[in-house]
Amino acid sequence: MSVCRPARCLFARATASALPTWTATPQRTFSSSAVREARRRRPHYPSVKAEELQQLNELAATEFPQYDSSEISLLEKQYTPTQIAAIKAAEAAIDPRDLHLQGAQRTDAWRMPYEDDLAGVDPVTDWRPRLSARDIPGKLTVREANEYERNANMARVATEQLAKLYPDGIPEGQLDEVEGKKLQSAMEAALTQAALDPRATWTSSNQAALDSLADPRHSAVNPDLPRLTNRMARQTRMLSAQEQDDPREKSLLQSMGWDKDKLRKIRTKTLVSHGVTNQTRMGKIRSFYYLTIAGNSDGLLGVGEGKSVEPDEGRKQSVMAAIRNMKPVPRYENRTIFGDLEHKVGATKVQLFARPPGFGLRTQHLIFELARAAGLQDLSAKTPRSRNKMNVIKATWEALTEQKLPDEIARARGKKLVDVRKVYYGGSVH
Repeated sequence: MSVCRPARCLFARATASALPTWTATPQRTFSSSAVREARRRRPHYPSVKAEELQQLNELAATEFPQYDSSEISLLEKQYTPTQIAAIKAAEAAIDPRDLHLQGAQRTDAWRMPYEDDLAGVDPVTDWRPRLSARDIPGKLTVREANEYERNANMARVATEQLAKLYPDGIPEGQLDEVEGKKLQSAMEAALTQAALDPRATWTSSNQAALDSLADPRHSAVNPDLPRLTNRMARQTRMLSAQEQDDPREKSLLQSMGWDKDKLRKIRTKTLVSHGVTNQTRMGKIRSFYYLTIAGNSDGLLGVGEGKSVEPDEGRKQSVMAAIRNMKPVPRYENRTIFGDLEHKVGATKVQLFARPPGFGLRTQHLIFELARAAGLQDLSAKTPRSRNKMNVIKATWEALTEQKLPDEIARARGKKLVDVRKVYYGGSVH
């Protein structure tokens, strides 16, 4: 063992004791008040003493007592054994002390109906039980009632409805004006319900099968027992579902000699829509402009404009005008145009070119929609000058509907039109 190490430790200890001690430099404070001493952190939950805990247990047991044998027997009459087991499991899982500390009954107007005995069916949150034909005893045959049976059934159903409205019986004697009107409206409602009830139209020897016709627990989708309705109910649903006829659409159908099914096959699309502001002495009046195209994809094409203060009214005007302005579009082989076309509207010039089969529609989107509505399949186009949307649509529509056919050109030149495709293509004409 070396003697240097104890000597070095001795010298280091003497030197360390001779050095001055370090003191912290006072730092600048940003407040004129004195620094508060550090305080203990408050717990998140208050500490509960043993005596307080005992009091809480007593209060919780008083407010939420356990079920006794008499209450269990009453519950068994209302709930199934499975529900009783679920209730007992919930009672064992929830601590009454937590309910006393954390549970609070809401008294505001927006509280939810949490308290429920679960015995009734809530039409909002619960699904109604569905019954099948196997739940009906006896035969399930029904037949249409005759006039005598129908009157008797309507009287019986109306009496049942009045019994629901007046459980203590219909008031007798002299009634005041308010009670008389109430009784009259109740009788009218009962008769209407009886007329719409299927038990008034149909009858059966099995009363259970007859009652099931008006039972909401039997679904209408069950194939074994369909829900039967009478003629008046079907007519009422049809009239309520029938939409109101537009007078403009009705006059359009009369002028064109069409029906609604043929009108629904027309393809319409609004291509241009913007707002227009007119300065008048009454101020600025804003209206909406719409340009719509219509076609049946089989040689008919129309363009219509509409303007109105209401957006829906302007769009409807443009649609009706487009259908009314439809004109035939000549198509070569029902797929393209006859030769190359060029038309000019304002500063816009449109050039349309016929293309071979399978070429497709290689045009800008406005001409593409027009060609698809007219039933063209092979087409290309150019717009070398102005590309104003309204002028492009109008120029394309006029160019397609004002084509010069080959037989018209031949007739104007005094020539005969001969179809040479059968000669050059060997009779295989597409």
